[in-house]
Amino acid sequence: MTYAGQGALSPSSKLDELLDESHENYLVINKASTDARKALIKNHQYISQAYIEFDIRRIKTLKKQDSIAFYVPQLQRSFIVSVNEVRNEKLGNLLVLGHLLDDHQKRTVLELKLSGLSVSGRFKTLSGEYLFRSHAQYGWIASEYEGHRRYLKYPESEQPLDTIARK
Repeated sequence: MTYAGQGALSPSSKLDELLDESHENYLVINKASTDARKALIKNHQYISQAYIEFDIRRIKTLKKQDSIAFYVPQLQRSFIVSVNEVRNEKLGNLLVLGHLLDDHQKRTVLELKLSGLSVSGRFKTLSGEYLFRSHAQYGWIASEYEGHRRYLKYPESEQPLDTIARK
């Protein structure tokens, strides 16, 4: 396993260097990625959207009390999260719940679900709430809330949906 050092991580090549170095503080499970935009077939159009790359092998090996760095490109920083719970669910899905390392009340801020090779979930900060999803290692992260405003915009369909109600 590879670990990263302390402090906020930048999105540049420093993060790539930290991914290759071995430290004992915390695991890096995601990073900003320019390859993700090219790899994703469906182009989502969410407001405040960024592309990220997950390390699925590391996510599969997470256990309770592990410390991980979760990078949010919109804020250009990583948050150190302590894993509260790792649960195997139906159909082989893995659910990871975590709280910020310096939060004494241990409020859950990270909900991460690994289904096969896809990752999905949400991450909450004081400044907003972020949704993320991946197809294999490449994915996107979009802000759902920043402050009290809702920013998540769903793509519009080309044809209106016909609703048929039974009488």
